[in-house]
Amino acid sequence: MAHEKIYEELVRHKTAELPIALHQLEYPEGNDIAFYLHWHKEFELLVVTKGVFDFTIEDRTYLLKPGDCVFVNSNFLHSAKNIDGNSCGFFAFDFSYEFLHEDLHTHFGREYIRPVLDGKLIFPEYLPSTSIPWQVQAVKLLHEINNCGEKNLASHELMIKSRIYSVWELLYNHAVFRNVEDKKDSEQKIRLKPVTDYIKSNYSDEITLTELSDIIPMSKGQFCRVFKEIMKVSPFQYLMNYRIMQSCSLLIETDKRIGEIANLSGFNNISYYNKVFLKMIGCTPKQYRESYF
Repeated sequence: MAHEKIYEELVRHKTAELPIALHQLEYPEGNDIAFYLHWHKEFELLVVTKGVFDFTIEDRTYLLKPGDCVFVNSNFLHSAKNIDGNSCGFFAFDFSYEFLHEDLHTHFGREYIRPVLDGKLIFPEYLPSTSIPWQVQAVKLLHEINNCGEKNLASHELMIKSRIYSVWELLYNHAVFRNVEDKKDSEQKIRLKPVTDYIKSNYSDEITLTELSDIIPMSKGQFCRVFKEIMKVSPFQYLMNYRIMQSCSLLIETDKRIGEIANLSGFNNISYYNKVFLKMIGCTPKQYRESYF
């Protein structure tokens, strides 16, 4: 299932006119982290060109070698680590659903895009460099897009769109349907929305469990059980996650001091902020900021 939007990457993978981006990246020997845990609204198709990676999507980890490809759904958490210490590289094509079709309410949107966004249609995530014809074809199409270069996408828009439609068709034809959640879970998630909205509006302030449980209202014990069952994390962890990712925004978009960012994000103690940040993201706030510049 798509994540609850608390780890969003701030770098936008598109422009207003062309909602796509191509990233061609190489890393020297000794570089362990290719990119830290994050998510973005765009779909991503990534192909390894050099080296070996542990690539994690949500709670699933794949060992990627040259020629291997992964599909990352919109809003899914993902990260990548170089596991052998040698030089490595990949290219990644990111695109929003609007690039395929702007209106999700048309037949095309309802049939071919919305089920993927909603998690009801599960695309293959891992496409190894094997002799399976459709996977070979998909990677070949992505290499054709990669040959356009990062800065020349606009002049190849028609070709790129045709290749992505072809890749999408291949993924769609090998996808599986599933019921994402039963009626009870859906109703409970709707019931919890005022709580998550409250957290997002007040994360920089002190928030107590009593405040959150009173919104429903429920007893604190019942609230914690229901919240964790539906959101897959405790209310406290959800709050910490949201605070950390808001701090990521400030680290990238501003030149504020890290101590000030910690305070603005709801952390009174910078040492605790650093500890939580390292555990969640896999690096220090300083390293995270430096990785974007």
